[in-house]
Amino acid sequence: MFMQMIHNNSIFSFKPDQTVANSSIEILEKCIQEIRQWMQQNFLKLNDDKTEFLLFGSRQQLSKVSIPYIKIGDSKIFPASQARSLGVTFDSAMTMEPHISNVIRSSSCHIRNIGKIRKFLNRDAAEQIVHSFITSRLDNGNSLLFGLPQSQINRLQRLQNTAARIVTLSRKSCHITPILCELHWLPVSFRITYKILLIVYKSLNGLAPVYISELINLYSPLRNLRSSNLCLLQGRRAKHSWGDRSFHVIAPRLWNALPLELKSCNNILVFKRLLKTHLMKLAFPDLL
Repeated sequence: MFMQMIHNNSIFSFKPDQTVANSSIEILEKCIQEIRQWMQQNFLKLNDDKTEFLLFGSRQQLSKVSIPYIKIGDSKIFPASQARSLGVTFDSAMTMEPHISNVIRSSSCHIRNIGKIRKFLNRDAAEQIVHSFITSRLDNGNSLLFGLPQSQINRLQRLQNTAARIVTLSRKSCHITPILCELHWLPVSFRITYKILLIVYKSLNGLAPVYISELINLYSPLRNLRSSNLCLLQGRRAKHSWGDRSFHVIAPRLWNALPLELKSCNNILVFKRLLKTHLMKLAFPDLL
């Protein structure tokens, strides 16, 4: 998931220096003021007091910077610990724990209701309902979850496992791996990988916004090597481990590990089918 850049500034970032931080905030306030003016010219209104802002960084970085508020119009907006945008809840440390908790909370109610009416549904109908109310929530913004601790991914996996058992009318004692394989459902961690690779494919084939496509580059060796024909992406490294989850770091790593048949595919529908088959084999090596 990405948000469009404003004022020709991609990221407002700063070292733990209060002077630099204040300068960045001044630039941000000017950008927001320009947005307010544009909206007024187009008969729109920005709800100043409903605006939220977060400071992103590691807990150590955030502890070194103090920004009491930003000013938008006549309102003072104080920093929030988390905020919701496009259906995803972001927290300052990007742990994504609040988002995962919200997904589980909103899905659990639907899981219970589907379970109550399951006996009145055939399997296809039950699966369609689960995809509408559960799977859609698991997949929304899930590319942001790559690299999280396995304990957090397991919380979502338990939700998917429950949904799978409801669809197949299986008991809790039944091993879940054959059930997911039978349904042809990718486990949560592989669904995350699938989403990222699909974004990469769209970026390379002109199907994604420019501001996403600019984050990755094809590998171009200085000499004519065999690797020139392998459709590789230029690898990048983050300066700190906190940045290892960023798209421009993980995208080349995942893409370069794909078979050449997948990377050279020129049809998105075929790519989706081949990618899912490839990930299914990785997820269920003993069953496929």
